[in-house]
Amino acid sequence: MPEFHDTGFILGCRRHGESAIIMSVFTQNHGRHLGLIHTKNLPQPGTIVSIRWHARLSEHLGNYSYEIINPFSISFLEDTKRLAAISTICQLLDETLPEREALPDFFNQLQIFLTQLNTDDWLKDYIFFEKNLLSCLGFGMDLSKCAGGGDANDLAYVSPKTARAVSREKGDPYREKLLSLPSFLYKDAPATPQDIKAGLLLTGYFLAKHVHQLPKIRQVLFKNL
Repeated sequence: MPEFHDTGFILGCRRHGESAIIMSVFTQNHGRHLGLIHTKNLPQPGTIVSIRWHARLSEHLGNYSYEIINPFSISFLEDTKRLAAISTICQLLDETLPEREALPDFFNQLQIFLTQLNTDDWLKDYIFFEKNLLSCLGFGMDLSKCAGGGDANDLAYVSPKTARAVSREKGDPYREKLLSLPSFLYKDAPATPQDIKAGLLLTGYFLAKHVHQLPKIRQVLFKNL
């Protein structure tokens, strides 16, 4: 009988019949993985858990048992923006990550971001997390140099077609057709509210283009920017 023990991040739950729930979990060593739990209470998405999965055959849905390690989402019930960030991540990962494909490096990036939620610059870190998600899925942006041969230290735009950076000098004549690139995404620089807004628009554009319709709750992240 196949089984494994792992650490995971609950992405979502949906009822299955009268007494069972299908729980989607992003696990450290087994990727996004589904399993049945038998309870009347829906576990809270955005919770780190210790899980055991077992099934009669490896291709079966199987069953979960779990213990809570850290209820991250519950910690921010009174903080609408941080809670919106967690909810957005849960929905994006549940809808985009391949099933049962191990992504331990990306799981570690998720854990790092969750610790950054308690910092003042957490929105900046959130944008980097979405950027890393795009790279994990094979749709990363190239912000290492200017696509047109311009100054790599003065990048200001990203091409919506190629996802490659463009310098201010080369891009200014075409600015209406390009996406704004905040400097903090390619070099060590502070982030103003305007930069955060530009960063959210940038990663959001490519997520919507390549991955899926963005969760509506993501709009909460723009509040007061």
